[in-house]
Amino acid sequence: MDPRSLAALMLISGVECSLLFFVAGVGGRRASPPLYWAAGTAVHVLGMFGLMLQGSVGPWLGIIVPNMLLVLGQLLILAGIRRLTGARGAWLRYALALAIYGALAAAFTYGFRSTQARIVLFSAAIASFYIEGAVLALARRPKSGGGFHVFLSSVFIGLSAFYLFRAGFTIVRPPDSIFSAGAMNLATFIVSHVGLIGWSLGLILMQQRITEAALEESAEAKAVLLRELQHRVKNSLSVVASLVGLEASRAEGAELTGTLDALHDRVSAMAMLYDQLFEAGDSESSELDRYLGSVAGALFQGQAAGERGVKLRLDLEPLRVDARRAVPLGLIVNELASDCLKHAFPGGRGGTVAVSLRVADGEATLTVRDDGIGLPPGFMPGSSCGTGLRLVALLAEQAGGSFSAASAGGAVFTVRFPVAGALGAEA
Repeated sequence: MDPRSLAALMLISGVECSLLFFVAGVGGRRASPPLYWAAGTAVHVLGMFGLMLQGSVGPWLGIIVPNMLLVLGQLLILAGIRRLTGARGAWLRYALALAIYGALAAAFTYGFRSTQARIVLFSAAIASFYIEGAVLALARRPKSGGGFHVFLSSVFIGLSAFYLFRAGFTIVRPPDSIFSAGAMNLATFIVSHVGLIGWSLGLILMQQRITEAALEESAEAKAVLLRELQHRVKNSLSVVASLVGLEASRAEGAELTGTLDALHDRVSAMAMLYDQLFEAGDSESSELDRYLGSVAGALFQGQAAGERGVKLRLDLEPLRVDARRAVPLGLIVNELASDCLKHAFPGGRGGTVAVSLRVADGEATLTVRDDGIGLPPGFMPGSSCGTGLRLVALLAEQAGGSFSAASAGGAVFTVRFPVAGALGAEA
C-alpha cells in the first residue's frame, strides 16, 4: 500500500475520532476538553487533506497551510488536555510556537526550498507535542486508578520517540516527498494512524476517570459536610435538652415539671439519632434496632426505673431504615415507654416494660407493652387518650404506618409500618 492510500485511511479515522470527541463533549460544560479534541482532530484532518493536494495546488495551499493546520490541530488537543488536567493555559506560548513554525515552514518552502528541513521541522514539532502531552498526563495522575493516564503517556512517549527517530533518519536519508515510496514514509503513516486511534481512546478513558474521581471527591466532601452538620445538630439538641432539664429541676408544680421532663426526653431521643448517624458515618440510614434500644435505655436510666422495680426488656430484630423515618419511630418509643412508667405501675409496684421489633412480609411491627394495670375501660386511641398518645398517632402516620392500643395482661401499644428490601433492611 502506498503512502497516499495510508493517508486516506488516516483521514477517515480522523473524521471518526473527531465525531467521537464531539459526541463526548456535547451536553457538557462550555469549552469542555472533548470539544477541544474534536476541533483539534478536525483541523488535523483538514491539514492532512491539504497535504494530499500537493502537486495539484501551489506550495502555499499544498505545503505551508496544511503544515500549520496539522500543528494547530495538535495544539488544540494539548489545550484540551490542559483543561482536563487543570493545568494552566498556554495560549500565548502556543500562538508564538505556531507563528514561528509557520515562518520556518515558509522559509524552507520559498527561501531555502528544502523538503528535508520541512520534514525535520515537522517531526520535531510533533515530537515536542507528544512529550508535553505525556508530561501533562503523568503529572495529573491520581494516587489510585491512574492506569489510563499511564496508557496515554505511554502512547505519547512512543510516538514522540518515533518522530525524533524520523527526524534523525531524514537528516541521514532525506526523501523526495512525504508521499514518495519508502519504508520510512510508510512507517510514518502507519504509526501515525495507530497512534491517532491509541491517543483518542486514551483521552476518552482518561477524561472518564478524571470525571469519576471528581464526582467521588465531591461526594466525599458532601458526606463530610453532612456529618459535620449532623454532629452540630446533635450538639445543639443536647444543649437544648440540658437547658430544658435544668428548667425542669427548677420548675414549681408537678404539671409543669412533668411537661418539661417529657420535652427533655423527646429532645434527647432526637439527639441520640444524630449521635448514632455521626458515629456510623452513614447520613442516609440508621440501625433502627440499635437506636430504639438506646432511646428506651436512656429513658429508663433517666427516670430511675430500675430503682422503682421496673425492668426493661428489649427484643429488637435488626432493621435499617431511612434516617428520616427513624426520628418519629424513636419518639414513639420514648412516648410509649414514658407512658408505661407513668401509668402502668401505681403505688410503687414493680413490673416490666417490653419493647419489641419484628419484621415479616414487608412490614415491621413495633410493640411497647407492660404487665401493669392495663388501659382504662372504654379506652379509644385518638379520642380519650392524652397528648402523648395523640402525638404517637401522628408520628405513626408520619412514619407511614398505623397505631393501635389494647389491654392484654397490661397495656399493649402497636405501631405497624411498611419496609422494603430483604433481610430486614429497608432499601
